[in-house]
Amino acid sequence: MERRQRRAIQWEEHRKRVAELLAKHVDNVYALEAMAVLQEVMAHFYFKAKALKSLGADAPFEEIDDLMDKAGKWAKELAAFKHAKIMAMKLASDPNAPVLPEHMSLEELRESIMADIERLREMRVLTLPGQTNGNGEHEGAEGVVPREE
Repeated sequence: MERRQRRAIQWEEHRKRVAELLAKHVDNVYALEAMAVLQEVMAHFYFKAKALKSLGADAPFEEIDDLMDKAGKWAKELAAFKHAKIMAMKLASDPNAPVLPEHMSLEELRESIMADIERLREMRVLTLPGQTNGNGEHEGAEGVVPREE
């Protein structure tokens, strides 16, 4: 009976010591955002397990294992936030297809490019050398002369 009382007193002292250690390691002020909460929960279980482990031979190893298991599960949840997953992407076209159509002649290709340039100019995405803005000022690269046809 005396041994049980001594053991109960030891456990109570150990619990108090663990509580003191946890108070030193756990920061109670943290941002309430998902990743911060997950990190705080993971740290709670991890530091609690480490504190119990520091009890040495008297350490409750089953409880330590459970706490480390919980910390590992929360670490896995946290990793999903911190590390991007590689997702399969559905491509709009064949990535191995030739960039330029093989059946186009050089003249057809030039006309296609010029049509794209004109479309970009109309959308005001592209300004060609020598082109003027609404104030009559020239825009585009300085000293570049448009090609004569």
